[in-house]
Amino acid sequence: MQEEIHYDSIGEGYEHFYNSVPQRKVEVRTLFDMVGDVQGKSVLDLACGYGYFGRELYHRGASKVVGVDISEKMIALAKKKSTEYGDNIEFHVANVSDMQLNEKFDIITATFLFHYAKSIVELESMFRSVANHLKPSGKLVAYMAAPDYQLEKGNCHNYGLNILSEEPLQGGFIHQVEFITTPPILLTFYRWDRETYKNAIHKAGFGHFEWRKPMVLESDIERYPAGFWDTYQQNCMHTGLTCWMP
Repeated sequence: MQEEIHYDSIGEGYEHFYNSVPQRKVEVRTLFDMVGDVQGKSVLDLACGYGYFGRELYHRGASKVVGVDISEKMIALAKKKSTEYGDNIEFHVANVSDMQLNEKFDIITATFLFHYAKSIVELESMFRSVANHLKPSGKLVAYMAAPDYQLEKGNCHNYGLNILSEEPLQGGFIHQVEFITTPPILLTFYRWDRETYKNAIHKAGFGHFEWRKPMVLESDIERYPAGFWDTYQQNCMHTGLTCWMP
């Protein structure tokens, strides 16, 4: 979570919001499927927030988990939860673009990180920093704003988000978005296109990479009214991305 001012002000409200939106189970399912088996592997959880994903991977057998977030309030909350749960996760306040942890990991997760890069230069620096912290054959698993989303094809009201605007910029679009909460929480994010991501990935030294659509199951569809998931499946705001080091 690179928007430190916004997320410092949100605090625990962010946790409550994301635990309440209907797509939460879909996102969690998709991310863990992309990550795969973590038994005995080291994990770096970027934009870790209050530590949910890293904590889950720790309990799934990761040998070491380190969480990094730019928000001091989020890291304080993550440390508090680790004390409550008695886990041994390490947390740091840092900007991903210039972090220096002096170690390399088998897997790096980055949930809702890359769409906060405010420029192509910043996006490329994020990917370069990630690559510098991965072991050979290590992989990055990311979840972020989908390059192919188009506001004219549908908003995200059913999923707790209201996309207020979509303005073009070099390499993508900039969006004003609000969480549908009381009161609404306003955020800005950047939806970079596929070519911009491809260039950033290759410049950082990654080899193969794959895009991944969210895993909506039949059980998800049956739980809600007909048509509820249509926009999510046909014009989803979010997508997964896996990148492998040579």
